[in-house]
Amino acid sequence: MPRFHVPAEDAQGPLVVAIDIGSGGTRAAVYDISGREVGALHHKESHEFTVDDDGTSTIDADQIVEEIRAALTAVLAAAPLPGQVRAIGVDTFASSLVAVDAAGEALTPCITYADTRCHAQVDRLAASLDVDELHERTGARLHSSYTAPRLAWLRETRPEVFARTERFMALGEYVASKLLGTPALGTASAAWSGMIDRRTGQYVPELLEAVGVDVSAMGPALDPSDALPVDGTPLAAEFPQLEDAVWVPVIGDGLAANLGIGALGEGTWGISTATSGAIRQLLSTEIPSLPSGLWAYRVDQQRTLVGSAMSDCGRVLDWCRHELAMPSDVATTDTTALFSAPVSAGTPLVVPFFSGERGTKWRGSSRALFANIGASTTWEDMLRGAMEGVALSFLRIADQMREAGGEPERIVLSGGMTGVIPGWLHLLSDALGMPLDHVAISRSTMRGAAVLALEQAAPGARVAEAPVLTHVEPVAAHQDYYRERLERFEELADLA
Repeated sequence: MPRFHVPAEDAQGPLVVAIDIGSGGTRAAVYDISGREVGALHHKESHEFTVDDDGTSTIDADQIVEEIRAALTAVLAAAPLPGQVRAIGVDTFASSLVAVDAAGEALTPCITYADTRCHAQVDRLAASLDVDELHERTGARLHSSYTAPRLAWLRETRPEVFARTERFMALGEYVASKLLGTPALGTASAAWSGMIDRRTGQYVPELLEAVGVDVSAMGPALDPSDALPVDGTPLAAEFPQLEDAVWVPVIGDGLAANLGIGALGEGTWGISTATSGAIRQLLSTEIPSLPSGLWAYRVDQQRTLVGSAMSDCGRVLDWCRHELAMPSDVATTDTTALFSAPVSAGTPLVVPFFSGERGTKWRGSSRALFANIGASTTWEDMLRGAMEGVALSFLRIADQMREAGGEPERIVLSGGMTGVIPGWLHLLSDALGMPLDHVAISRSTMRGAAVLALEQAAPGARVAEAPVLTHVEPVAAHQDYYRERLERFEELADLA
């Protein structure tokens, strides 16, 4: 996918730097006031998580700090000059945890969102707390991806580390403490911990008590407007080009993805179609009762990110490519014709929970099911059924999104899976009953961090709209088919 950029000689200030810490690497880039990358001022340092069969998924937090230094060195080496960069935006993979001692040094690696070693603690906490009431207050489910079960796991399995911990930090908060000398935890990142009240931004006392942690060990949630001046910090001494900038407290990659593809207002849904998938919407209105399948993460005093996610989106395509005797190069298959063909009752019905169910019922032990398969079923039929199953997974989330925030005015979408088989958008548009705009943004999460930084550097500035690669309109006659399929999907999912 092409980068959304402006030649360096045409860039207009103020400039911002965006830092994106993802599962595959740390990136940095310079953006101008339009929200477009400046020339070739971007750089990536690759990394991998350390994983093990026991559920471990970690990465060295100090390694990330060094990767940021290397990326900043690369993008600031030639330009811009001091005074041009006015803000630094940072996003990380969400739901991370680093135990830090009184000297500010990491006692543990960064525990990532994918670490599942705290499954037993999830069950014990769920047995002692009102999980539905907690979901309503925090906007999050009790799940191994969130912080409370991990704190309980640390206390029970690493008591010596737990006892020495002065502060439990998210990765972005730890990065700020190392680069600025001051930890800075963004409200959006704190909300991804699943431990703050979505209405007040304060930590939930019952959760802290349940895991044996004092509120003083948790960083205060800072809104984007609580940006920290870089001047006088170790970062300014190392990079004088940044001395007139402010550091915007870290946000999670989900919020960054929405901002990056242009899902900025209340009337717009942002859809991601990568290995996993999600629908998200920024709301500034109160959500009196949060639908059970959604999460709601506070962003600041006005905005909340509402949505839900599925573990298997692009992963479904990968499974089909490897297991259904498909051509090795899916590009040689006319998927546009396959996915735009008329609907058929003979298409296999697929519940694509290869990695368990997240939204909407959060049944982690669920697995994929295939039905309506006969002797004449082809791999094309199976592929179509599997991708219809992904579309139905989005539809069941969309129904609860409408309940929370009403009908969207626009849906924008990005993601690597759709880039591989763009014809699949016909299925998704038909299932949702809405037009879709597939936008052309490379590294949408990094651009989202830049867009948030521009809120501080240039209040009121309008960023350029992401270019639309493909616009797809739904076929109205297909919607009854998907509604009937969804009923059968839910019945089958209950067996999964």
